[in-house]
Amino acid sequence: MGSELLLYGYGAVCLSMLVFNIVYNISQKRKDQRLERKSRRLETRVDRQIARLREGEPLERGHTAYLCRKLSHVGSLIVFDRMMAERLEEEEDWGVGEYRRQIQPVILHLAVVYRDRDDMQAAYFAYFLSRHKLKRHMAMDSIQYILVEYMDKESLYCRVNALQALYEFGSPEHVADAITALDQSGRFFHDKILTDGLLSFTGSHDQLIHLLLDCFSSFTTQTKLAVLNYIRFRSGDYCEWILAIMTGPGEDKELRLSAIRYAGKYIYPPAKPVLLAFASDKNPLNWEYASISASALANYEGEDVLDALMVAIYSSNWYVRGSAAASLEAHGLDYSDLMAVVGGGDRYVREMMLYQLDLRRMRAESQAAV
Repeated sequence: MGSELLLYGYGAVCLSMLVFNIVYNISQKRKDQRLERKSRRLETRVDRQIARLREGEPLERGHTAYLCRKLSHVGSLIVFDRMMAERLEEEEDWGVGEYRRQIQPVILHLAVVYRDRDDMQAAYFAYFLSRHKLKRHMAMDSIQYILVEYMDKESLYCRVNALQALYEFGSPEHVADAITALDQSGRFFHDKILTDGLLSFTGSHDQLIHLLLDCFSSFTTQTKLAVLNYIRFRSGDYCEWILAIMTGPGEDKELRLSAIRYAGKYIYPPAKPVLLAFASDKNPLNWEYASISASALANYEGEDVLDALMVAIYSSNWYVRGSAAASLEAHGLDYSDLMAVVGGGDRYVREMMLYQLDLRRMRAESQAAV
């Protein structure tokens, strides 16, 4: 009797799951059908307005109010986003561009609406803006002021998307304001995400760098590192400032390491003695400074550079030896000079230099094959 009850119970559960799946599928299909009908209605209205603009007629009265009301629902905003993306892919004609320009008051209204929504909806609106960059003028500048306020959102995705939209607009002032607000908020934002975003900025990098440097001393270490790495990838005009970071006794270690990388990328003679001192440092606790400095010396000339690298190659740290060996090879020493190092009594040094010689041989063979 107990086994029969268990079997009947199991059958009832299976039947309930089957009924639930059938009802859910029917409900989902009806929902999809309603969404498709709404999409077609919105698409028809937008296409009618674009056609009017192509013929030299204004937008229909009430169309902007309709968009404000309709696109305040994130589902409709998603449909509108996809629809406009398809039209931009098909053909960037005058009518589509003019339509996007004339609905900018709607976008400004939506920026205020979604600012007060939950983080995910605000994040999607910021993403929408980054995909549909419009020409700058007063209305869009107002939107950028609102986007700066998005830095107070808890969601990382919202802050990233809002910054990406600001990068696309290309205003150095608004990007600098947003980064300052982000830094002051104290919310998590990885320095690599910030650096990569700054590199995608579409405006004047020189102006942006100057604005960021004006605020640099007030930034947290994490933001300073992101800005310093961004400058390293964009400009070699700040060597003197970088040297001060390299030699500043109170500077954060990561900042100093990034400054050393900068000095390796952009040759700056006054930085050479500092690099030599770091590369020759035998303190095992300073191996990161020695390794990165040895790499940076690949671009500096002089017997003192070769001497420092010869010292570094005998370091007890594998990374320091590897960097020194790569830099020695990069200096274009002839085979006999490199073999003099290989012929020494340190087996690890020999292996490291033989590895570099093999790399040189493989690169030569690859270039010969081409």
